[in-house]
This record gives sequence, structure tokens and C-alpha cells, in this order.
Amino acid sequence: MILRAWLSAALLAPALALAAEDGAKLFERHCAACHQADASGTVGLAPPLKGEHWARLGAERSYLPTVLVHGLSGPIQVGALRFVGSMPAFGAQLPDEELVLIANHLRGLQGAADAAPLTAADFAAARAAAGSPPATRLKRQSLLP
Repeated sequence: MILRAWLSAALLAPALALAAEDGAKLFERHCAACHQADASGTVGLAPPLKGEHWARLGAERSYLPTVLVHGLSGPIQVGALRFVGSMPAFGAQLPDEELVLIANHLRGLQGAADAAPLTAADFAAARAAAGSPPATRLKRQSLLP
């Protein structure tokens, strides 16, 4: 039994490392130009994707898939900084499997790597739900005090 568990872990570790690497590459390709490779954001352009506000947003499992699938637009506040812009919807251009890799990489940058990973089912649910960039902003406002 112990040998089986060790063997499973040994075989799974390279796959998890590869997924993390792929997630980092996908994040770099699709997100880092605005949000920076470390998710710290760009003043005046794109908000940080980590910090106290993301601890609250990330507690709602459907929030990140909704943002990635449907986008987000309009004014938002992050601490003392105000952002007015548009985050593109990636649902039409990226498959769920790639969105999962991006999201779980981001959750690692946010310090939430120990949380249950997002799955393709989370993104399928976001796709099935009606949504738009302004609707995502309203969802964000409902999650933040």
C-alpha cells in the first residue's frame, strides 16, 4: 500500500510540474503584458491579481473562471487605486484546459496553491452561465465590501 502511494506520487509529480510550467507559460503569453509576470499589476492599466482583495474574491470559486471566460469591464477599486478598463474575455479563444492551467498558476502566485485546484468543470459552468464583462464587474462588487 505504501509502495503504491509512493509510486503514484512519483508518477504524478512530473505531470504536476509540467502543468505548472504550462500554466506559467500561458499566463506569460496571455496575462503578463498587463498584469506582470508576478501578477503585481500595472498602475493605471491593470490591477494586481493578488493581495487582500483576491483573498476575498478567490473565496468564491466561480469568480476567477467567470473573469477569464466572460471578461470584466468598467471602473474597479483596488485599495487606493482606481482602474477603468476592459479585461478581455478569453472564453472564445482558449479551451477550458488552458484556462484551468492559467487560473491555477495564478492561484499559486496569489498564495492559494494549497486550495482545491480549479477544474475544467468550473470553466464549463462559467461558460454555461450567462455573462458579460459588465456583469462580471457587478459580481466583483457583490463579493467585495
